[in-house]
Amino acid sequence: MNKNLNKIQYLQRQIRKYLSSKNNTQNKLFNRPQPNKSQNNYLLLNQTNEKTSKTKEITNNNQKTENNSLRQNNITEKIISPNEKETETQDDIDKQKLNQEDDSSMNSEIKYVENIRIENAVYTGEILNGKRHGKGIQIWDDGAKYDGQWENDKSNGYGTFYHTDGDVYQGYWKNNRANGKGVYLSSDGGRYEGYWIDDVQNGFGTEKWNDGSSYIGNYDMGKKEGYGEYEWSNKNKYRGYWKDNKLSGKGVYYYADGKKFIGEYNNNMKEGRGKYFWADGKTYFGGFSQDKKEGIGKYIWNDGRIYLGFWKSNKQNGLGRYTNKSEDKDKFGIWVDGKRTDWIDEELLKDKNNQFYNEYQQIINFDYNFNVDDLEEENIVKDLQN
Repeated sequence: MNKNLNKIQYLQRQIRKYLSSKNNTQNKLFNRPQPNKSQNNYLLLNQTNEKTSKTKEITNNNQKTENNSLRQNNITEKIISPNEKETETQDDIDKQKLNQEDDSSMNSEIKYVENIRIENAVYTGEILNGKRHGKGIQIWDDGAKYDGQWENDKSNGYGTFYHTDGDVYQGYWKNNRANGKGVYLSSDGGRYEGYWIDDVQNGFGTEKWNDGSSYIGNYDMGKKEGYGEYEWSNKNKYRGYWKDNKLSGKGVYYYADGKKFIGEYNNNMKEGRGKYFWADGKTYFGGFSQDKKEGIGKYIWNDGRIYLGFWKSNKQNGLGRYTNKSEDKDKFGIWVDGKRTDWIDEELLKDKNNQFYNEYQQIINFDYNFNVDDLEEENIVKDLQN
């Protein structure tokens, strides 16, 4: 039996070799009847049509055989082995491949379907090869809705998504996620217009909230990062740098009552060097820590008086120089918690053995060291109009 089986397989391959040398239109393997084109062939998305294989009967042309050779016009696709089990031949593999190719060729055009059930949603629109592809609308059972472009069974291209809570996203998609430029409208009146990556704000964008506050600038994976401008509902405004959604780096803060701060921030607080201007003309130039004047700094009253010295928690604390235009010379003294406790002769402070010598040197060199261009307003703010 095995010997005959080998002969049959040999003849099958010889016949296929002969047929393959002909034009495909003459090859009967390529001229099978077309599958039924009823709607059921493509309405069930994400499923493949069931295929059935039939076993052709072995026929004989009643011609004489020589040396037990088998010559047949119709070649078997299934051969029963001695143990009564079906053995798949090379013909089966070839014909299954042809079936798949023919089906793919037949469905490789966009079709339109209506109200097709897909898990917990209903789809109406275009499909290609059994997958959502082209323009289509999908409505989920909970009321969510997507209306837009599809590619390879996923939202790709331009489309609008309606959330169940009333929020709406309109823009570009990639693999079921917001990617590219888009607008997000919140049901409470908020609005974001800008760039996205995988459903989070990323790149340049503008955002407005229902209380009147707004932001224009850069985002990094959903957080304000880099340069940006924020205006609060009370009309305070910040123009400067951000990190992890917080003021961080150099910036300019404009207060609604006329005050202004130019300097360095960390974790939403003034930290490092800064310049503070009051609406009535008072100014401070110097160090800050955790939003308070700290270290060495110069405070100028609106009548021209000046304190240049050390600070702690917003109060003069340590050695300081006091200047009054009505007096002939500056005075040095010691301050504790904002109050002067004593005056010190400047000649004593020039002695290197004096305990305040290092502080004295910082005071007399302050104007030279602090006057740096990188804390000028025009060197910090940027034009975001375009």
